[in-house]
Amino acid sequence: MSKKYDVDQLDYFGIMLAPDAKLVGKYKFPQLSAQQLIPSDNPLPINYMTSKKYIGNWFHCFTNEKPYQKFWYNFNRYIPYIQSAKGLIATDFSLYRNDETDTLIRNCYKNRVMAYAMQKINPNVIPTAGFAGEKTWDWCFDGLPHHSTVAITTNGTLSDPEAKRLFVGGVDTLVKTLSPFALVICGKFPDWIYRKYPNVKIIPIPSYSQIWRRRCG
Repeated sequence: MSKKYDVDQLDYFGIMLAPDAKLVGKYKFPQLSAQQLIPSDNPLPINYMTSKKYIGNWFHCFTNEKPYQKFWYNFNRYIPYIQSAKGLIATDFSLYRNDETDTLIRNCYKNRVMAYAMQKINPNVIPTAGFAGEKTWDWCFDGLPHHSTVAITTNGTLSDPEAKRLFVGGVDTLVKTLSPFALVICGKFPDWIYRKYPNVKIIPIPSYSQIWRRRCG
């Protein structure tokens, strides 16, 4: 797939899913609405959203990308499920520190477009913030609302010193840039986060692997 095709594809889905969005920042990401929400219960991974058993739950997208990649290509099919959800934490197309800049921008753009489209049909959609190395910090928060609840994940960030350093720096930059009302954190995280950001509500939610281990244990 050529780079030109990727750009055209992004433009197409951006126009289809966020036609009236205000575009902001260096790379013209859709501006999202602030949501001062606290997700009730423990949100389930998005894998469960199409099951009748879990209608009316909160859901999050901190899983592998396959379940919500389908939203990007066939969004209309999932509108009824998004509407019936009690709330959602928006998509998390990954930003890996070793990815090319084009890939990082593309995935961040997709996250904004998907969150914007979800917010249009369900008022309880929490934006997701993704960040990689320092090279992303001057644009990866564009389009995210200030004084809002924002969600992040620690998946893959605490396994080595460099990943941990970039995670801490990214969260510092997020808090400084957005002054969030609350920070939803999916996965394990160190206790010092509560002390370091005393003016931010910290809301832990279990990751997919944590839920799986609890059910199997």
